Amino acid sequence: AADVDLEFLAKATKGFSGADLTEICQRACKLAIRECIEKEINNSDSMQDDQDPVPEITRAHFEESMAFARKSVSENDIRKYEMFFQILANLITDPLLNHLLLSTKICTLN
Repeated sequence: AADVDLEFLAKATKGFSGADLTEICQRACKLAIRECIEKEINNSDSMQDDQDPVPEITRAHFEESMAFARKSVSENDIRKYEMFFQILANLITDPLLNHLLLSTKICTLN
């Protein structure tokens, strides 16, 4: 929807996982569907068959959805993933490090 500020959503969900973001979007969608059903019930006589009472997910739906949002990944977990990514990136670009890590098996993140 035009009134959804994606930049604000991105900042507000920093550190959220893909699953967390999916949950926020699904909840916003369900809120829009609930609103649509309520409007159809309340205005059943005055609405035309082809008229959609809630044609899109709005900022209000996302704002309500964000009230329930939470991170499922801790900052510590993110640091572990970043360290693991760095190790893998070095494996690809540094043949000596690649050999060292594979031969000594120090590539663990405990």
